[in-house]
Amino acid sequence: MLVHRYRDIESKLEVEFSDDVLTFMLAQCTLSGELETGGILAGYYDDERNRAVIIKSSAAPADSKQTRTRFYRGVQGLKDWLNTLWKIDKAYYVGEWHFHPFASSRMSMIDSKQMNSISKNKSMNCPEPILFIIGGNPRKNYSVSISIFMKNKKPIELSEYLLEII
Repeated sequence: MLVHRYRDIESKLEVEFSDDVLTFMLAQCTLSGELETGGILAGYYDDERNRAVIIKSSAAPADSKQTRTRFYRGVQGLKDWLNTLWKIDKAYYVGEWHFHPFASSRMSMIDSKQMNSISKNKSMNCPEPILFIIGGNPRKNYSVSISIFMKNKKPIELSEYLLEII
């Protein structure tokens, strides 16, 4: 299995995910065409809360709204999806992902505001949500940006540092 690891050297925060997770998101981006799409990320943190492991990404819920430059993630079916993942893998909500079609994977101000809101929202139960953005052409020339949002702090942008087969 191919594993991607992104890290911030200074904080030593890390996010890892399998190529299967990325392949699923790229397929969703391809299906979306020129419209933004996205979903949520499920996984877990290690005991020190320095490393998040993403084990699944959802498709866009049916009640989501998509345009060429905006994605409003719906909620339909997500509770059941997360409950199933919890029962099978002990995985839970760790963040959001979305696609910037044929554009940069850098987060927008809207992205940043939404993720800061999630980090402060006690009902989300995720004080350090991950934002995973895919930009560009999902079939060949895409880029990925991954950021971690900690309550009342600037987002921490991670860099890819390891791609390994395990």
